[in-house]
Amino acid sequence: MKVDPITLEVIRNRLIAASRDIRRTVERAAYSPVLYEVVDFSCGVLDSEANLIAETPGLPIFLANLSDAVMATYKTIGRANLRPDDVIICNDPYNGGGTHCPDLVVLCPAFYEGEIRGWAAFRGHTVDMGGIYPGGWYSNTTEIFQEGFRLPPVKLMVEGKPNEDILRLIRANTRVPDAVLGDIRAMIAAVRTGSKRLLEIIERYGLKVTLAAFQEILDQGERLSRAAIRRIPNGVYSAEAFLDGDGNDDAPLDEKLRLKVTITVEDETMTIDFTGTAPQCRGPMNVPEPSTISSARYGFKIVTTPDLPNNEGFFRPLRIIIPEGSLLKPRFPAATAMWPAPTTTIPDLILKALAPAIPDRVRAGHFGDSMADFIYGIDPRTGRYYVCAEPDGGGYGGKPYEDGESALFSMDLGDTYNVPAEVAEVRYPWRVERFELIQDSGGPGKFRGGLGVRRDYRIIGHRAGLTVTTDRVKYTPPWGLFGGKDGKPNITVVFRKDGREERWRKVSNLPLEPDEVVSFQTGGGGGYGSPLERDPQLVLEDVRNGYVSLAKAREDYGVVIEGNELKLDLKATEALRRKMREMEAAKVGQDAQ
Repeated sequence: MKVDPITLEVIRNRLIAASRDIRRTVERAAYSPVLYEVVDFSCGVLDSEANLIAETPGLPIFLANLSDAVMATYKTIGRANLRPDDVIICNDPYNGGGTHCPDLVVLCPAFYEGEIRGWAAFRGHTVDMGGIYPGGWYSNTTEIFQEGFRLPPVKLMVEGKPNEDILRLIRANTRVPDAVLGDIRAMIAAVRTGSKRLLEIIERYGLKVTLAAFQEILDQGERLSRAAIRRIPNGVYSAEAFLDGDGNDDAPLDEKLRLKVTITVEDETMTIDFTGTAPQCRGPMNVPEPSTISSARYGFKIVTTPDLPNNEGFFRPLRIIIPEGSLLKPRFPAATAMWPAPTTTIPDLILKALAPAIPDRVRAGHFGDSMADFIYGIDPRTGRYYVCAEPDGGGYGGKPYEDGESALFSMDLGDTYNVPAEVAEVRYPWRVERFELIQDSGGPGKFRGGLGVRRDYRIIGHRAGLTVTTDRVKYTPPWGLFGGKDGKPNITVVFRKDGREERWRKVSNLPLEPDEVVSFQTGGGGGYGSPLERDPQLVLEDVRNGYVSLAKAREDYGVVIEGNELKLDLKATEALRRKMREMEAAKVGQDAQ
């Protein structure tokens, strides 16, 4: 049946509101800052066949693979064995979890007239689900069994009553049970609320109208997506990047993990092919297939319909090819703790590949990593164990019309936030000593890359542990486009009490002594266009704002700024830029010979 446009839009927005209610419930009821401050989660409403119908802003990398959790539930528990008021939980990367062990999926079916008519779904990060070290992210695991307590889809609530057996198992397998179980209770409340909102829509508009609206929402998404693909010139486009080894800092210097993407655009369809990507690795940099699909869909959405609410229909014209046994589709029991590192680069690669076709709709490379960090130990103020999980924001690439953004979280993390300094100092035994933009971190260009961020924590009164899992440092820094230069890469620095400085990309369970400082320093975005084409007045403003140093203004942009008053010398700038262009042309000629 047809649904009139006004009713359709009311239902569409009520579904989005239902997703938003899931989010609000978690933000208000969760115990851990990684949920109520960082918002390291996503939530949505799906139909009975596991098609995403509506979402609320969250982690883009989570949303497009929530359907896998529903399908795994049907396969593992059985559709006929589900009942009203059941709540399902899972985190197994190879059976419904689709990411790594710290990420929990919680689902609640919406029953109407004795049948499942839809699902309220949530996926979010918990601070600890067991594993060899606190936090759940590691640089040195070699199989999934080392990475934490795994749950296939199981009933957490059975017809509205808590399954105490499952809750006891979770409590026994986490270092911080009060926080984790408190967060799980918030998740349960959230999806039950979302399921209730879905049933309210059905009761208000009737089952036939609601199901017809579901179908029309998906069909509209498909039509809009196909129209957007038609605006991209037909052709075959490719790009590649190299990740920094299999996860351990002591990996051989010549070890690289290749990511390759080939995109074929043909009229109203697009194929994203990962053939040529490295085989699955021994370490934890492997990506479960649902997360690879989700990341490819994210890149696809950016270049087609980035401003429209997401649903499964948008991806009907998209075909994704992932080689079996590759880094992006590993075989069990490959370790997956660091799956976000490859997936953060995939949307960047899609933009890079399509840059020749749609230069006015892409940007240069961003800092390219979640920069996730985990600090943990026993709080001397309370005597209780704590685990803090937190990402860091960095710079995005310059665009065809403006500079890249500074201090935003990675593409995969989407609408997440940092833990505010005030919250960090109250919740944890640290002192925030520095939180600032990093000068000269953005790649030079006609439109400059955004700046990275430096955040320093001093450990107070106890020994702590640190895990960081940073990539895009050695082989593929944030790239520039169309003559723009690369941005500064990511790094973590530990300042020891004896004056030593240690620089880390990836390390698990590194001891930190009292009064030592850990400094998280994210990269900047790449530049777009030649820096010699940048308006000298903009370079002067960057220098005055502290974004670009005087030396780099001259060296990278050919802009001469004199005196303590920072005055622009246009005549000297024109002469310097003319000389730099001549030197560039001579170099190009030598390279051609």
